[in-house]
Amino acid sequence: MRRHSLLRFAPCLALFALPACSSTSSDLSDSDFEGSNSATAASTAPSDEAGPSDPSGGSGGLEEGGAEDGDSASAGGTGSAEEAGDEVGEGGSGEDSGGEPIDPGQLTAGEWRDLDHWDFWLNLLMSDMWSAMQERWGFFTDQRYAVVVTDGPDGAHVADAKVVLLAGQQPLWTTRTDVRGEAELFAGMFSTPPDAARTLEVTVDGVTKVVEGVEPAWSEPIVVAVDAYEPPQQILDLMFMVDTTGSMGDELSYLQAELADVIDRVREQVGQQYTFRVSVNFYRDDGDEYLVRPFGFTTDVDQAIADLNAQSADGGGDTPEAVDAALKNAIEGHEWSDSAVARLCFLVLDAPPHDDEQTIADVRASVKAAAAKGVRLIPLAASGTDKDLEFLLRFGAIASGGTYTFLTDHSGIGGGHTEPTIGAYQVEILNDLLVRLISGSLVDE
Repeated sequence: MRRHSLLRFAPCLALFALPACSSTSSDLSDSDFEGSNSATAASTAPSDEAGPSDPSGGSGGLEEGGAEDGDSASAGGTGSAEEAGDEVGEGGSGEDSGGEPIDPGQLTAGEWRDLDHWDFWLNLLMSDMWSAMQERWGFFTDQRYAVVVTDGPDGAHVADAKVVLLAGQQPLWTTRTDVRGEAELFAGMFSTPPDAARTLEVTVDGVTKVVEGVEPAWSEPIVVAVDAYEPPQQILDLMFMVDTTGSMGDELSYLQAELADVIDRVREQVGQQYTFRVSVNFYRDDGDEYLVRPFGFTTDVDQAIADLNAQSADGGGDTPEAVDAALKNAIEGHEWSDSAVARLCFLVLDAPPHDDEQTIADVRASVKAAAAKGVRLIPLAASGTDKDLEFLLRFGAIASGGTYTFLTDHSGIGGGHTEPTIGAYQVEILNDLLVRLISGSLVDE
């Protein structure tokens, strides 16, 4: 199921010309994934040229990038923040080192939704190097069930319907549809499922429809028509969970400026039509000043922005951080709306969780809980992100129906940003990209 950019809500203010990735989903090999010695060159001249963003044949955007593992764009960047350790600096409060306010619209970023490039993803995981990521993090995405729920009388898409995939009587995966009626479910994500017939249960307004004998499907989703329904409450739940350890100091002040601008712009765009609830939260690691610093959902947008701008980067001490505690707090520690058009959780970070068995199990449990609540996880990978973290974040986005976003070197701000292992993509101004995703979560197109 392909998503279309809603540029009318958030047109990109600046685009940079990049050559498209030459790999396709049909000719990818292990060498494509292992990287090469040549970095992707980037030009900072605006361009109106269009090109494909999907190696498997999808439509692309105006600005393209893409590189194999190990490559990083050559424009901007001064080295990995990870190389300097977690004690990088005290960045924060939306001001530069001289105390001057930072203007938004400076950080650059890209987006890649693996659910829309599924052949690419499956080919990627066929290589020895990247298939090992499944074993490392314990996510197995090969048994995917893409579902679209429609209103029987007129075929309109049904938002916020509860969808459950079962093997016999055992629930395997639970989620809720988005504004386009789309739901992503998985069998065997974390363990081998029972050898039993698969069934879908779709519940709308307290009425459940059962579809028996379903098989994995993605290119042609399983369409389930239900009787007329009442739309969900016109609510947008928007959360940011931000790593504020020392290694984030190279970009935190800029991120605060960008995220504050995003929150303010979303308020202006949707405030008259939707109840806009926002929550800003921050985390570090064990032994730091705090593990998680949460702020509950509020409609007081100005207060949320003030809470965001009051933070600074410190602590950490080593590369792994308390991602597990952050995710658990984000999903289980807050009152997400029971009925909503969209629930989005942006996870902003540059370091993976600790890799002991219990921590990884906790991360998986939080991702599954997010899917069940209809919370779309949208990670934003900052400088210093490595391949281990990239793939964990992409697994989480896939499992919850979200998308993967990442900062790029084109702004010249912060440490180096490793190119993700993806196809061609648009380079956008970060705040425009995030507003586009948030606005798009509210419109059925």
